[in-house]
Amino acid sequence: NISALRYGMTMDRTAIEEKLAENEQTLASAMEEYSVSSYTFSEEELRQLSDGTLSVEEAAKKLLDESVPGAEAPEGSSGQQQTAEKSDVEAQIQEQIAQMYVLRSTYVSKLEAIAQAAIDEYTQGEHTEENKADVVYKRLEELTALEKECDAQVAQVVEQLRSLLKQAGKDDSLAQQVEKTYQEEKSLKKAAYLEEFRNG
Repeated sequence: NISALRYGMTMDRTAIEEKLAENEQTLASAMEEYSVSSYTFSEEELRQLSDGTLSVEEAAKKLLDESVPGAEAPEGSSGQQQTAEKSDVEAQIQEQIAQMYVLRSTYVSKLEAIAQAAIDEYTQGEHTEENKADVVYKRLEELTALEKECDAQVAQVVEQLRSLLKQAGKDDSLAQQVEKTYQEEKSLKKAAYLEEFRNG
């Protein structure tokens, strides 16, 4: 919340959107590296993700179904088993990245719904600074609850990603990037929400 307030007080809407675009590119690069296709969830799918009728794993499969499969070991190769094991780990890394994309999409959708509800409440009420502050702080409880829920899910993905990267003989820089991207995105989205009300 401190980061969000800092961004909200020091950056205008254009600067926040530029920073969000940079952040989005970090995740897009990780997806490209592991051949995970992007996927635009429909409003109905986002609703299902929000209410739990569509699981994160099921949604991630939609991305993976569109993705390029990993190269298979040549028939009769002496390193076939080792290559197969590596391919399995790579496939699991791919799955975690897809899940991270799903979690991001779900978080953004829920956050925007909260922000829109706040805007609607303010628009229908008195257009005073006092009412504006009341609406903002009332919604902060919802934002905190949403953040807590998403933090737990993202922590699981990051932990699993670190373990898989270690199995693949790689450092955990990708896991660090994914985690940092998520934290930045949260702060920037909340900053956009606060900035909109500050100048609304």
